[in-house]
Amino acid sequence: MINLMKADLYRIVKTKGFIIFWLVSFLVSMLSIAYHEPGGIMLGGDFDLNGAQKMDIKQAAMNLVYYFLLIMPVFGTITAEFTEHTIKNTITSAVSKGKFYFAKTVFALVYSLGCFLGANYLFYFVNRAVNGSKYSSTLGEYSKVLFGQFPVFVAIVSAFVFLAFFFKKGAAFNSIVIITPLVYSLFISIFCEIESAQKITEKLVEFEVSTMIGKLALGCSQSYRTDCYIISAAITVISCVLGYLIWKKREV
Repeated sequence: MINLMKADLYRIVKTKGFIIFWLVSFLVSMLSIAYHEPGGIMLGGDFDLNGAQKMDIKQAAMNLVYYFLLIMPVFGTITAEFTEHTIKNTITSAVSKGKFYFAKTVFALVYSLGCFLGANYLFYFVNRAVNGSKYSSTLGEYSKVLFGQFPVFVAIVSAFVFLAFFFKKGAAFNSIVIITPLVYSLFISIFCEIESAQKITEKLVEFEVSTMIGKLALGCSQSYRTDCYIISAAITVISCVLGYLIWKKREV
């Protein structure tokens, strides 16, 4: 199993996705540092960036960009095996389907979340060195924000792993995971026009992924934080279990 993970690491650092991930995260970070403004992606997230928080905390609130960037490690780790037809060579008498699934899932989670933390801490230390304390919080405060968002990103990567094993083909996987937040936002827009569905709309907005990421960074009630973590834990467990069950029943 360790050899599988080593092979995945060797494969992934040679992909275009590896270069794109670090290039995009670096550019977003450097532009934010240069202009003293948070940068990233928002899909109508329901949170306020005009508060008194330091710039690095506001930048963390824009971490939805990593939803899209973390597609690449999962794509390179899992769907590449199916696309390149190397899966039958990988699964042998020494490596069962169960071990294969476990190794791929663990590697995808550890590598993806390691990249998430690495990119964010790179931004923090460069911003701290260039802009000083005026635009940066303490390391403890920043770390608290990042690890506060962590369960949401564990759930995101777990869902990606499930979808990668479900669809197997890279094109289908990419299409689904890229459009999902956009489709979710479209549903919110539709429900906004239905007067009787306002309470449902409020909940949909409240637990939309960019809203959760933003509020967990900028500050929220303990009950909201708990709800976010419960939802994230449920998605993580369901994704891992369903992915395993589907994978075990399928032919290689």
